[in-house]
Amino acid sequence: MPTDAAAQDESKSAIPLDHFYVRPRYGSTFLRRVLHNFHFGVYTGFGRTYFKTQLNGLGVYQSPASQPQVFTGAGTARYTNWVNDAGIDSTAAGSYIVANPGTANLGFKGHALNIPLGGTVHYAYQRYRIGGGYSYEMMSIGALHSNILTDKISDMKPTNPTGFIRKYWGMVGVSFYRWNDYLLTADVEVGSYKLKGNYNQAQVTPSTYFSLGVTAERDLSEYFKVYVRPAYEIKSYDLALPGSGQSIHYTINAWYVNVGFTYSIPELPRCFLEECHAQVNHAHGNREYRSRRHPIYKKQNPGYGENDPVLIKYKGKNKKKINPY
Repeated sequence: MPTDAAAQDESKSAIPLDHFYVRPRYGSTFLRRVLHNFHFGVYTGFGRTYFKTQLNGLGVYQSPASQPQVFTGAGTARYTNWVNDAGIDSTAAGSYIVANPGTANLGFKGHALNIPLGGTVHYAYQRYRIGGGYSYEMMSIGALHSNILTDKISDMKPTNPTGFIRKYWGMVGVSFYRWNDYLLTADVEVGSYKLKGNYNQAQVTPSTYFSLGVTAERDLSEYFKVYVRPAYEIKSYDLALPGSGQSIHYTINAWYVNVGFTYSIPELPRCFLEECHAQVNHAHGNREYRSRRHPIYKKQNPGYGENDPVLIKYKGKNKKKINPY
């Protein structure tokens, strides 16, 4: 066994080892190492919005075979389509007032269907992530039902029920549990939104919105993941009634279940040799490369590489054999 005294400096060796072995150089560039921690995503899903309003200071006028109108006081104009684009009805009023301003518990509630399509980006560091996103979603408003006097007040159905919501937001999250290839992350989104299409922009003042969710991710590979994110969203808007100086406040909180995927740029470039069958990160010359045998949807174990995590001897009929080979 060689001693320390017998060890020789490579530079003083009669046959320098670097004549036979190259010093591997890390194949990843600085830009790749930075971008590798950014995750870019796309998602869609399904949502249900809960419309709710209390008509404080307003009354309801209900003529036969028509939708309910609201008014601010005796002798004042009546308002139509007071969910998304209020208009004034100046025709002579009949004796169809069913609820005067100040009536207790006078309000409406209903539902809307949401289908979002969005994109996200976040930076991950250990358990933590920070990022943002953009989405554009369809929202179709259903009928709003009165809280009281349901035998006298008909449902309110917006004239143009289908429109869109545009959202921008920032996000922070922390991962709190992992089981094999599954990761759970709690996150919160804070941002702004705009009601478009069927809403009168001059009348609507939206609030800031908050979304609280838990993202369940499944690793398909080291840089490709699929996920599902159930979330509860808190938001509201005020609709100004023209010429009255009053507005109607709506809360439109919502439940969402979104599904999507995220992709991060691999830290190492792909191996350039088409005939190379290496399943692990490996070197050619003095540069490192990742395996070219793993598409983005297949996992590469960083220890030894794998095309299929379950060996043939553990599959099908082989599971019952003492010696499958």
